[in-house]
Amino acid sequence: MSEARINLGLRIYVTVFLIFLAAPIVIVVFVSFNASSAILFPPRGFSLVWYKVLSGNEAILKSAYNSLKLASLSTLLSLGLGIPAAMSLVRYKFTGRELIQSFLLSPMTLPMIVIGLALLFFFAKTGIGLSFFSLLIGHVIITLPYVVRTVSGVYYGIGEEMEEMAMVLGAGPWRTFWYVTFPAIRPGIVAGAIFSFITSFDNVPISIFLTRTETNTLPVYIMSYLVYNFDPSVAAVSTLQLAFAMIVLWVLGKIYGLKKISMMGGG
Repeated sequence: MSEARINLGLRIYVTVFLIFLAAPIVIVVFVSFNASSAILFPPRGFSLVWYKVLSGNEAILKSAYNSLKLASLSTLLSLGLGIPAAMSLVRYKFTGRELIQSFLLSPMTLPMIVIGLALLFFFAKTGIGLSFFSLLIGHVIITLPYVVRTVSGVYYGIGEEMEEMAMVLGAGPWRTFWYVTFPAIRPGIVAGAIFSFITSFDNVPISIFLTRTETNTLPVYIMSYLVYNFDPSVAAVSTLQLAFAMIVLWVLGKIYGLKKISMMGGG
């Protein structure tokens, strides 16, 4: 078989595979503009009525607010804990370093539903109970590894010479960090923050075990809504979430480049 035929077959396969992956998303977007009260494809007319329905739904707006608040706080806490942890793991050699690194990154390898169930039993056993605070702890656990991984991935590529030169020239530790280290690791910080925010905002396995009525998040609300309802408003919510995630990733790609971000995320 000639090389040209192999390349053609590979291109066809990749194209069909991408269409297969994108088709459900495209269908959901089209359904969100359906004028009918039922989920139909192709849509029966074009209408924004289901987006207007969302704007008047207090429960879904409160859930969206909870998700935004939770994702923002968990991202900030993950940055506060993850940046010094990543820098220490890269620059310092100490006993148990590999063990600590594996521990911090372990939530990326464990099924989230296992983590959520374990946290549910832990909070019940310790008397902490279910609250926004316990939900925040759960989200920090699953977002912290993204910050540690991206920041350490960038920091590994920075030689110690730059920091040593700054100190030799009279800069103190904080001045060296702010003017030398921080600008160098900024791409890793931004990437880790965005990955953490999206992971927290779209999370279901952790939230479904730790939420209460007043702390309900948007993904959990959508799942609960689908139990008793099946209308295009769910497609409208999903479309807005998709648009939000795409805008965030597009901005990230424009600032730092998708290739560089994927390298940081993949280690």
